[in-house]
Amino acid sequence: MHQSHMSEQTDVRHFNFHADKKLESEVVVQKDSLRHLDAMGVFDHIRKESKHLLVTDKNVEKLYLRRVLECIERSGRSVRTLVVPASESSKSFKIYSQLVEKALDYGFDKHSVIFSLGGGVVNNLAGFLASTLYRGIGLVHFPTSLLSQVDAAIDFKQAINFDHGKNLIGSYYPASKIIVDPLVLRTLDVRLIRDGLAEAIKHAICQDTKFLSFIMSNSEHLVDADFLTEVVRKSIELKLEVMSGDLDSDYDETLKQYGHAIGHAVEHLSEGDVYHGEAISIGMCVSAEVALLLGLSDEETVEMHYDVFRRIGLPTTVPEAFSLSDLWEKIRYDKHFLSGKAYMGLVRTAGVMAPTNNGNFGHYIEQSVIFEAIEKNRRQGQRDALRVS
Repeated sequence: MHQSHMSEQTDVRHFNFHADKKLESEVVVQKDSLRHLDAMGVFDHIRKESKHLLVTDKNVEKLYLRRVLECIERSGRSVRTLVVPASESSKSFKIYSQLVEKALDYGFDKHSVIFSLGGGVVNNLAGFLASTLYRGIGLVHFPTSLLSQVDAAIDFKQAINFDHGKNLIGSYYPASKIIVDPLVLRTLDVRLIRDGLAEAIKHAICQDTKFLSFIMSNSEHLVDADFLTEVVRKSIELKLEVMSGDLDSDYDETLKQYGHAIGHAVEHLSEGDVYHGEAISIGMCVSAEVALLLGLSDEETVEMHYDVFRRIGLPTTVPEAFSLSDLWEKIRYDKHFLSGKAYMGLVRTAGVMAPTNNGNFGHYIEQSVIFEAIEKNRRQGQRDALRVS
């Protein structure tokens, strides 16, 4: 097991979204922090006279709600808990409007704060709610899944879904504090561990070959607490490197969205059967095929993609049940889609993004190239299936 050389908590970063407004977000990684939130001063900046809201889901409610509420109560703040279904369907206008109504009926004011306790769905839903109530109120995340600890809760993108696709209605709005407790990952099913690792692997493939080697060399220790803590800390470190707050940074955006154009299409078409990280792992494999077809990468880099996801136990192949036309229909609703083409970041080799001729990192990809890459991906899946049988 590789030893961690990172500190117990990450530093504070600043994001400039507007020339006249600096928004500060603090990320703290600390074991067993959910039991000591009040002692850590998490609530010190929160107004006692206002009413606050905690959003969680039915699964997390049973595991961690009590300990968080005890911390809030000890701090002298008033909070009401709202529990949503533990599924992607909670990121909807229906659930969002219900939360708005309950928050306003409860007596929210401009100093109220929304706490999110849960995985990516809860983080995104609560984040979008906080960004829109009174044009923006306080937001604090307590992420409880690996996916949320390395990705959803750390980013400043908040969103809900629409019938046409994922994350189509949203905002840029950072939480003031994100408290990450790696010990809560011990209660996760191994499928959810793998699911979260997909986003960590994304950063490793795009930014850090040593981190990629670390993950691959520990593929037999996926539920090991020290391994997961190191993954969380390193993933956050790498993610913060591409969160300058410059929303026009092509490199930052395309890196964070690597594999997502195809991955989101797969995830949405699966109607919940394929989890986010599973879909993104498929999307990254297809993206590698696209880079090879365009002459931007090589066979070794493509095989590296399949190898790392196979080792971790993540899917690598677009399901045969999804037609090319249905996949394209969902890809068309990706937020970067323009002039009939998908817009994707691509990897040249491990740790290096592939630039375009004009120095950007987003590539406009024709439908025919996407379809050919998907077909190559499916043929690879067929060969893998034959080897296993």
